[in-house]
Amino acid sequence: MLSQSIVGGRIQFRQNLIEILESKVDSILSSSHPDGRFGTEPWIVRDQDVMLTLALLYTCEESEHFKSPKLLETIAAGGRCLRNRQDEKGMYVFRKKDGSEWGMIYMPWTYLKWIVTFDLIGEDLSPEDKSVWEEGLLLGYGGIAATELSSQSNIYPGTLPGQPELKEGEVVPWLHNIPSHHAVGLYLAGRIFNRPEWQKQADEYFQLIVDFQSEYGWWTEHSGPVVLYNRVYLEALALYYHYSKDESVFDALKRGNLFHLNYTYPNGAAIETIDERNVYYPVKISKKTGEDGEKIYLPKHATIHPGLYFTDEGRSLLDHQLRILNNLRSDELEAEFAEYMYLCLPEDKDALNFTAMMSPRFRMGNDSLIVRKSPWIVSFSGYSCERTGNRFIQDRQNLVSLYHEKSGLIFGGGNTKLQPLWSTMTVGDVSLLSPIGAPHEFVTGTNEDTGLAPDVDLGYVPEEIEILENGENSYGMRIRTMDAVCVIRIEIISEDEVEISTRLEKTPSSGKQVANHLTFIRYPESAVVLSDGTEAQLDEKAFAKEGMEWIKHHNWELQIPSSSKITWPVLPHNPYTHHGHAEIEEGRLVVSLPLSKEDDEKKVILKIRD
Repeated sequence: MLSQSIVGGRIQFRQNLIEILESKVDSILSSSHPDGRFGTEPWIVRDQDVMLTLALLYTCEESEHFKSPKLLETIAAGGRCLRNRQDEKGMYVFRKKDGSEWGMIYMPWTYLKWIVTFDLIGEDLSPEDKSVWEEGLLLGYGGIAATELSSQSNIYPGTLPGQPELKEGEVVPWLHNIPSHHAVGLYLAGRIFNRPEWQKQADEYFQLIVDFQSEYGWWTEHSGPVVLYNRVYLEALALYYHYSKDESVFDALKRGNLFHLNYTYPNGAAIETIDERNVYYPVKISKKTGEDGEKIYLPKHATIHPGLYFTDEGRSLLDHQLRILNNLRSDELEAEFAEYMYLCLPEDKDALNFTAMMSPRFRMGNDSLIVRKSPWIVSFSGYSCERTGNRFIQDRQNLVSLYHEKSGLIFGGGNTKLQPLWSTMTVGDVSLLSPIGAPHEFVTGTNEDTGLAPDVDLGYVPEEIEILENGENSYGMRIRTMDAVCVIRIEIISEDEVEISTRLEKTPSSGKQVANHLTFIRYPESAVVLSDGTEAQLDEKAFAKEGMEWIKHHNWELQIPSSSKITWPVLPHNPYTHHGHAEIEEGRLVVSLPLSKEDDEKKVILKIRD
């Protein structure tokens, strides 16, 4: 298990990391094939990433696998496999385990782990294997240097909104998490293969990445932060810093760590409200139970990366995350962080001390606000932007999240596409658009021309947002969608009660229906109980209810006006599945509050039950 604190615990933490790495060996070796492939069918290039795990143990004197000939041969075969699977440019088919194929790619995560592995064990390879590895790595990084840090990449998504389109033949740097990892590998490959021009190219690229970071410590891929993926940029910066010792990137690490320290829930998950890419993913139930036998719900991600080592704010967050992970059973620990954390672990025995803490109020200009008033956390997003057909950039539509330390995330959960019922505010008929369609067919309200940013007579993405602070316990936002304006307020009444109110400040000139929607997180194995005496599980069986006075789920109860509508399941468009298909676990339980006339106001009371 992980130690409960990193303060003064470098030696123990290092041992924890070694144990995590060693716990992976049996499954890695059992999945290896004579031709050097790892993993299950269908083979994907990322199956080879496990070479780094083996290489770290092969070079670790405390490990039972130190200098193991068997491990070395397995690693060598893994590299031979990568060389044999390259095309003439050094690229691979981007295939996923569901069998879908997404074109050709210089897979950044695999290439980086391959070059780091070569740096660790290259001199121990046989001359024949070393030659094969060098041939493959030089081919790959030659292609990466030529195209992958710029708009010449075949996966370059285009310019950001508000930026001029490229002229014919124009090439610009591609500032993104994928090429930032390529740049780390390019720097290391330049050092290994005596290609100073590659190192210089990487140095210059990271200066662009630093300049591209916002003053608040995040990067954008469309408009506003990508909270969960932001750590991918910081991981790349940290690995570059580890190898280059380039102090010019330190301040960017510091800003990024401060941002993440404040945009992390007590349960270790990233606060999703302002994330333009990722939602709050479905929770799971721990195999552990609480002191009274109650269920313990776990988030999918408790992000850890080596960039946390290098600043006071980062070490504070690292300590927080390790305390979360320490409460997991070993078979529930998804420890993908262990390799790079072990690789970059500082030598100084006092290097993990910290003083920073999460702020009770963290505001980023007019665009976002986090309020921590224990046991409540309220998060507001003021980001608005045009929709895009890029499947990975979500519509900025879900603007407020509410969290309780005894409950986890209650409502909010982030953004999606094609699903107006996930929007905090809509103007018009929400049935005009839906992401749910038959396999391989277009969904309601879209076609080949409109794609993932359809032109429908429905407002579900705000044009303007103003965040309001009305006092010590009252917070809210004014939202304009089309030409309608509504005000939402959250008032903290006590440790176990909040009032949520919404008021239509300006009716739309079109006369269309205005509604606010609260998107509640599904907690598995917890029934929904309604005031009419019915009970329902949040499973494949859909339901819609009106005329209710209250609803209960998980450990909360919501008192609602009878005009409210309750809908289950409200599914998102999942950008990571080939046709956007979402599983029932990804659904939200939505309470819709219709607003019919100017100054119409609706109030709901949320109470936490023991």
